[in-house]
Amino acid sequence: IMAVNTFVKDCDDPNPLIRALAVRTMGCIRVDKITEYLCEPLRKCLKDEDPYVRKTAAVSVAKLHDINATLVEEQGFLDSLKELLGDSNPMVVANAVAAMTEINEASSTGKPLIEMNTATINKLLTALNECTEWGQIFILDNLSSYNPTDDREAQSICERITPRLSHANAAVVLSAVKVLMKYMEMMGKDTD
Repeated sequence: IMAVNTFVKDCDDPNPLIRALAVRTMGCIRVDKITEYLCEPLRKCLKDEDPYVRKTAAVSVAKLHDINATLVEEQGFLDSLKELLGDSNPMVVANAVAAMTEINEASSTGKPLIEMNTATINKLLTALNECTEWGQIFILDNLSSYNPTDDREAQSICERITPRLSHANAAVVLSAVKVLMKYMEMMGKDTD
């Protein structure tokens, strides 16, 4: 418990790296009794001014969900993750998508956490251009579960994803192909 108190204090440190490491370490302590101590520092870190702290906190939400899913829902951390989808930093967006994907896979309800609509799609596509390969894969996999409203929207999304076909990472290319194959089925025969 004394070690946890140190991590809680470190979450208020002026150095963003210390804050991020503190919340990451607390998320890795997989003891149910300690999860209550993690809630307040995690809530602060999800709204931190530094993007590195926010992206680390997003992953910690998924780790906390593995330990105590009810606590995550009661504390409103899922809503905080949804807010991070609109973050200005693409790495924060990618980590929020990754965390929600992991939580979805562990969830028994099967109800998707990410509400896919035109606004969310645009946010994801904007983040796609600037995040890491790992983040691109998570975003592309989530895009593949979206059903565009019409073939014009499908074509627009395909145009924004097409550059991923020349990516050096094969996993990014395959995720892009998965999205393109699904959306091309929706586009009309006369579309180029």
